[in-house]
Amino acid sequence: DTMEWTPIFQSQASPYTQGDNWQLLFDDTIVEDQTAGWEQYIRRTVASFHCSLCRRTWSSNIVPILFHFRLNKKNKKHWGTVKVRRYRQKCKICREALMWPSISTVNIEILMENLVKNIRKKCYHEVLDENLGEYVREHVKSPHETELCEAEINVSQCNVSKKHGTQHVCFLL
Repeated sequence: DTMEWTPIFQSQASPYTQGDNWQLLFDDTIVEDQTAGWEQYIRRTVASFHCSLCRRTWSSNIVPILFHFRLNKKNKKHWGTVKVRRYRQKCKICREALMWPSISTVNIEILMENLVKNIRKKCYHEVLDENLGEYVREHVKSPHETELCEAEINVSQCNVSKKHGTQHVCFLL
């Protein structure tokens, strides 16, 4: 699943990044609002999950993706880095391990399109409209269960969100 992200990101970013090289890294240690020199972008998407223990599968329309990004400028050489955190969910039958989301190519493309728009605004100071691409929803059989969501389980993120008077990452668009 992660192998698909980089070429999609590169194809969408390259026309707009003024020749700067950008890399996309998956980093499960980044947390909301702790950016120190990084820009932040949070978006939710749709994903399916597969429990490796009991083989149960399920879908969710509330899967947060956290991005931290920055453009490094050293001498005349510029390069950008994007860190991505995909939040996991626990199986409601096993309730043991956290499972990785599987995101469709279409929704990865939408995530990358919206991310690139944020990079263009924040790193290249472009003035762009606020319209963001909407992800393709799936029919979900049950509501989002916050006690099974990694983003909800992480208490420090709930505290950060409340401190800033915003809703939790799971409920951001």
